[in-house]
Amino acid sequence: MGSRKKSGCAKKDKRRRKRERPDHERELTRAYFLDGETGPWAMKLAARESLTRLGAGAVEDSTVVGGAAIGDGTSVGDETNVGDAAGGGFGSAGESPAAADGARLAPAKADRGRTGPDYSAPSSIDSLTDPVLHAIATRRSISKVGPETPSDSDLREIIRIISTVADHKALKPWRFLILRGDDRIRLGEALDEADGITRKDGEFNTKPLRAELLLALVSSPTPHPKVPEWEQHATAAGAGHLLELALWQAGWGVMWRSGHLTNAPAVRRLHRLRDGELLMGWFYIGSVPERYRARLAAGTRPRPDPDQFLDTL
Repeated sequence: MGSRKKSGCAKKDKRRRKRERPDHERELTRAYFLDGETGPWAMKLAARESLTRLGAGAVEDSTVVGGAAIGDGTSVGDETNVGDAAGGGFGSAGESPAAADGARLAPAKADRGRTGPDYSAPSSIDSLTDPVLHAIATRRSISKVGPETPSDSDLREIIRIISTVADHKALKPWRFLILRGDDRIRLGEALDEADGITRKDGEFNTKPLRAELLLALVSSPTPHPKVPEWEQHATAAGAGHLLELALWQAGWGVMWRSGHLTNAPAVRRLHRLRDGELLMGWFYIGSVPERYRARLAAGTRPRPDPDQFLDTL
């Protein structure tokens, strides 16, 4: 009788822990993101545990309390607790178990074996705790970027990743052109020609020089009986938005610029556009200056009322 009662209590405790787990994980994640390391410039976030539901599950299998190794051999004994910025480390007595777990989790390296969210248990939409939603919510256009830029290999990796954009019939109707160095001066000359501007010898259009790296986005639709041209232009624009968001999350400042001269004949010739193609603008890419970092951390931008964008048939 006693063993049966004990078994029943154990089952109740298990169910209670299961119910409390989402709150526990959310507390872990909030502690992580409120550590002061939020923001697009915190590139080390990409190398740490995401603290998603999968992350918490992996820790149960590999984390050893008390400064031992975490999974891949990373020692936490010498690491700084993620709670230090909030005043006092999470390693002190009297703290919550969730906070203590957050301190152990933060230095852990990302597990490349993970494939993404736990699709079997969709979570609620929370832009504070979800890293992707957090990046979307905090994205800003940086008009004056620094001189540092991602390498061409980094750009190839990002462009490979953004190919997951919604793309009817997988036509991939876009391409990018890299503009560095004197290519930016050639762009300025094409813009001047399109605008009918003649400059003195030695003078040139400085607008394309506002960043060391420009990426031109070209929408390149392919004739298809089931995918109209306008839909392919929309897909190319979606690829541009993903590119901007990926660069932002990786720590780079981006400004997507265009204008009434974007598809002028002289500009189209420079970019070797074919009939039916559209130049969607240029991404000005560079590092985020320190002055912008402070403003991004302290500033807020009013959000529109979502009801104005929602309706029913």
